[in-house]
Amino acid sequence: MVLSHPTALLVRWLHVAGVAVAVGGAALTWAASHRADSTGRIDPAHTALAVAATYEWLFWGSLGVVVAAGVGNLGSLGPGVSPLETTWGTTLALKLAILTAFLAGSAVRTLWISFAAGRPSDDAISVTRLRTVYGVTTLTLLALVGFGEVLAHG
Repeated sequence: MVLSHPTALLVRWLHVAGVAVAVGGAALTWAASHRADSTGRIDPAHTALAVAATYEWLFWGSLGVVVAAGVGNLGSLGPGVSPLETTWGTTLALKLAILTAFLAGSAVRTLWISFAAGRPSDDAISVTRLRTVYGVTTLTLLALVGFGEVLAHG
């Protein structure tokens, strides 16, 4: 199925917008864990946890859009998708493998945040752990963006 030019453009725009929400939200959550640690006026762990809990909802919503639009992007390429034996095909396979592992790790991250949000005690969450988890999330998403750039522009 070949998409019309306006439809293909909309699908690509949705893909980029979804990625922007996922990456930007992860970076902001990481930054919130740093900021919360440096201020003495508020409880740092619970403030960062509230930001993280909100991000998780945005993350999964945006990832749904990204995956759907990614499938749409591949569908618009149709028979033009290069086989696995090519550099492009290998790059796509590697991106999808990293994405699959990332999604599994993200499910664990979301469960951890959900559990911690339900138990507002000092031992439920650590700002240092939040910082690490959302730093890794941000870096992984940026790596996936890099793969996307290589795939889109050679």
